[in-house]
Amino acid sequence: MRRYPCPCWQTHHRRFIHPLTALPPPMKALRIHEFATPPRVTLDDVPPPQPAPGQVLIDVHASAISFVDLLRAEGKYQVLDTIPWIGGSECAGTVAAVGEGVTSHQVGDKVACLVRSCWAGQAVVDQDLAYRLSPDADLVAASALPAAYCTALYALRERGQLKAGETVLVLGAAGSVGYAAVEIAHLLGARVIAGARTADRRQAALEAGADEVVDTSTDAWKDEVKALAGKRGVDVIVDPVGGAATDTAFRTLGWGGRLLMVGFASGDIGKLGTNLSIVKGASLVGVDMRQCRERQPALAAQLMAEVMQWFGEGKLKPRIARQLPMADIQQAVADVQHNALAGRVVITMG
Repeated sequence: MRRYPCPCWQTHHRRFIHPLTALPPPMKALRIHEFATPPRVTLDDVPPPQPAPGQVLIDVHASAISFVDLLRAEGKYQVLDTIPWIGGSECAGTVAAVGEGVTSHQVGDKVACLVRSCWAGQAVVDQDLAYRLSPDADLVAASALPAAYCTALYALRERGQLKAGETVLVLGAAGSVGYAAVEIAHLLGARVIAGARTADRRQAALEAGADEVVDTSTDAWKDEVKALAGKRGVDVIVDPVGGAATDTAFRTLGWGGRLLMVGFASGDIGKLGTNLSIVKGASLVGVDMRQCRERQPALAAQLMAEVMQWFGEGKLKPRIARQLPMADIQQAVADVQHNALAGRVVITMG
């Protein structure tokens, strides 16, 4: 005779699947089935994941879309994903279940996560990549923290060796990493010059803590930066843009300056007059937070802990330009691809 558990049993043990009960219902997920430009993302029903030992299961509330997400969907990222896959690289939500051996998290904890395949109702993540938030944290804002803000802090303090009182030039200052770099450079005591192409983006940079802004859509912005920096010149440049802007920005550096190469949102790697590094005693420094997490996990954890602390104290305020439901993913992708908004675009899963 087959025996079924009491109906109330699942209420108290909702993450255990009894062999005689039905499998859990499918969840909604945003998947990429082919590399394409512009990216094409479909809303599919897929089986929900289960946490392995050392992992936590997250009920995803929101995920901020990044330029890297689009590069992956177009097949232009350094490492190609296996088709089909669920998109996303950072999110925020609540812990729904914990795997064997997890003691750092409890069901109900709010967390921000660095995790792929998070454009879905649920995602699993290694416990050390799920960062606890305060109970009253705004999960939409928190979804924009893990990648951009950790990258900005890693770039400025670890790779750029930024010191209080130095002058920082941030290109693409209203983009994901650019905006984070403005906020963090300000927190670290630097003087911040922010470059952006439109008035609304320059205003956003001022609200983030920039001391000065320049219009990088004009041909005169190099001279404007030099005038603002004075004889000493710029000490550190944060460049997530690439293209022609890299060479132009490098010419504003003072002696011993550092250009931090974060990315190529312009779509163009560009060319750099390397003779300038000799004349200025300047350095070109690469920044890859993914490599930091793989090669220096303790440092990556420390950086993220600081970012979360500042967020909890109200010192970091990610700028959310638009939030859309999963069904509007193509609109969200278009907003990011065309750089249409001054701030992050977030997909909500609820």
